[in-house]
Amino acid sequence: MERRSYYDKHNKGILERLQLRFDWRCSGRILIYSVLVGFLAGLVAALFYSVLQFIYGAIFGIYSVTGISIPQPSDYTSTTGPLPGSVFDNSFRQDVFWGFVLPRYWVLMLLIPMFGGLICGFLVWTFAPEANGEGTDSVIRTFHFRGGRLRNRLPIVKSLSGLFTLGSGGSAGWEGLIMLLGGGIASSVGQILRLSARDRRILLLAGAAGGLGAIFQIPIGAALYVTEVLYASTALEFGAVIPCLIASFAGYSIFYLIHGNLRQFEIGSYICLEHWSNFFVLLIFVPIIVLLCFLFVRLVLETRNRVFRRMSLPEFIKPAIGGVLLGFVVLIYPQVFGGGYEWLYRLIELRLPFYLVVLLIIPKMLATAFTVSSGGCGGLFVPSIFIGGMIGYVLGYCSEILFSAFGISGVSPDLRLCILAGMSIFCTGASKTPFAAAVIACEIISGAEWNYVILVTLIILNLSAMAISSSNLSLYEEQVLTTLDSETHFGNYSVDLLQVITVKDAFLSRDKMTLRDVTIPVDATIPEIVKLIASLPDSIFPVLDLDGCLVGILYSSDVWSEFRNRQKWDSIRAGTLMQAEINSVTPEDNLYIALRICTLLSISEIPVVDAKQSHELICMLRHSEIIKAYNERLATAKWN
Repeated sequence: MERRSYYDKHNKGILERLQLRFDWRCSGRILIYSVLVGFLAGLVAALFYSVLQFIYGAIFGIYSVTGISIPQPSDYTSTTGPLPGSVFDNSFRQDVFWGFVLPRYWVLMLLIPMFGGLICGFLVWTFAPEANGEGTDSVIRTFHFRGGRLRNRLPIVKSLSGLFTLGSGGSAGWEGLIMLLGGGIASSVGQILRLSARDRRILLLAGAAGGLGAIFQIPIGAALYVTEVLYASTALEFGAVIPCLIASFAGYSIFYLIHGNLRQFEIGSYICLEHWSNFFVLLIFVPIIVLLCFLFVRLVLETRNRVFRRMSLPEFIKPAIGGVLLGFVVLIYPQVFGGGYEWLYRLIELRLPFYLVVLLIIPKMLATAFTVSSGGCGGLFVPSIFIGGMIGYVLGYCSEILFSAFGISGVSPDLRLCILAGMSIFCTGASKTPFAAAVIACEIISGAEWNYVILVTLIILNLSAMAISSSNLSLYEEQVLTTLDSETHFGNYSVDLLQVITVKDAFLSRDKMTLRDVTIPVDATIPEIVKLIASLPDSIFPVLDLDGCLVGILYSSDVWSEFRNRQKWDSIRAGTLMQAEINSVTPEDNLYIALRICTLLSISEIPVVDAKQSHELICMLRHSEIIKAYNERLATAKWN
C-alpha cells in the first residue's frame, strides 16, 4: 500500500507539472478544437469549390451549345478587347437590338439567372428564412446575440441556395457562404462537446476563418477579417485571433493539398513606393474612394429596402426577379457575370484596357445590388475588392496622365499599387476592416515581390478612410460599434432589456437611502477619509464642496496608497486626490448606459446626478443594483 501511494503521489506531481505547462481547460482544448474545425472547414471549402466549378462548367456548356460566346478575361490585353455592345460578335446567329449585338438565344441569359434565383428563394424561404441574403451577417449575429449557436440546417440551406445563385451567374462572392459553412461546422462541434458560450463563440469564428482562409488562400487575412468584421470600428476580437489563425492555416493547408494554388499571377516588376510623394497622391484618392464606397453601400441597402421589400409578391419569387434584372445588365456587360475573381486577377496583372475598367464600375455595382438585395445568397467581400480595385486603377491611370501633361515624372504611384490601395480602402469603407483589408490585399499578390512598406502604407490609408467614413454605414448591419456593445462582453445580459429599464428603477428599490455615509468633503484629510470609507465595501466615493455640489470622484485605491505614507497625512486633502472628470448618469438614463460606463471604466459604482443640475448628486448607483433590477424585470417577463 505504501508503494502504491508513493507512485500515485509521484504521478500526480507529473500531471500537475504538465498542467502548468499546458493549460488544457483555459486555452489548450480550444486550440486543439480550432485545428479540428479548420481541417473540416477546409475540406468543406474544397468540396464547395469543386461543385461550384462543375456548375459553372455546365452553365457555360449550355451557353456554348446555343452559340452564346461570353467574353473571358483572356480575350483582353492592356489595350484591346471587345467593347460593350459588341462583345457578342463571335456568338452564333447574332441579332441587333437598338444598336447592341446580341446572340439569337439571348433570352437564356435572362432565364438562367432567374431559374437560379427561383430555386434559391424556394430553398431559403421553405427551410431556413434566416438564410436570406448575405451570409457574413448571420455569423456576426450568431456571435453577438446567439451564444455561438447556429441552426444545423442553416449552413446547409445557405450553401445549396448559394450554389444556385453563384452558379447561374450571380454577381456575388463565396466568402459569406464559406464563413457560414465553417461556422456551422464549428457550432455543431461546440454543441456536441458541450462547450461554454465563450468557447462556442471563439470556435464559431475559428470555423469561419478556416473556410475563408481555405477558399481564398489568405490564411492571415482571413483570421483578421473574421475577428474584425464583428465591429463597426477598429475594435478586434483579440481573444479569438490565435484560434482563428490556427484554423485558417489548417483549412488553407487542406484546400491547397486538394486544389493547389488558385492564383497564378504574372505581375512582373517589384511593387513599391517609388517616391515619398506617391503616398500623398494615394492619400488624395482616399476621400474619392470613400465617397464611391458610400454610394455602393447605399445602392445595395436602398435596392433591398425601397425596391424588393416593397414588392407585394411572395418572398421566394424576389430572387428570381433579381436574376432577371441581373440578366439585363449581363446582356450589355457580360464581364460582370459571376463573382469576378478571374477579372480581378486580370486587373492586377494590368491586362484590362482602361476604357473597359471605367465602363464596368457602375454595372458591377448594379449587378451586385440586384443579386444580393433581392435575397440571393452570396457574399459582398469579393465584389467590394473588385470594384475598389477598378476605382484605384482608374484614379492611378488619370493621375499618371495628369502629371505627365505637366511634365512631372515619378509622382504618380505604380498602377498596381493604386489597385491594391483601391481594393483595401473600398473594403475598409464597406466592411470596417482596416487591418484585415490591408493584409488581404498583400496576401492576394503573395506571388509578387513587395515589401512591408506597402502594408504599412495601406494600413495608414485604411485608417484615414475609417476616420472620414460613418460607422453607421456598412454592408453588414449586424455589426456593433465596440466590444462593449456586444452581449459577448456585456456579461451575457440582453442589451435590449437593459435599454428599457431606467436608472430610477434601480435605485428606488432601496429600503433606505442616505448620502452622508458615502460622500466625502473636499477638504477632508487622509485620516478623516479613512474613517469614512474603512467599513464600506464601495471602491469610489463622491467628493462634495462646501455647497454640497459634486466636484469629483475619489478612488479608494488612491486613498490607501497615500495612507501608507504617514508623512503626508495632514497635507493631502480629498480635493487633491480626487478625479475631476466625472462620468455620471441621470435618473432618466437607461441601465445599458450605466452598465456600459461601469464596464468601460472597470468601476462598481457610478454617480447619479440631477438631469437639470449636473452637480447635484442624487445617489451612487452600484453595479449590484443594476444587476438586481435587470433580474427583477427578467423575472416578470415584461420585456417590452
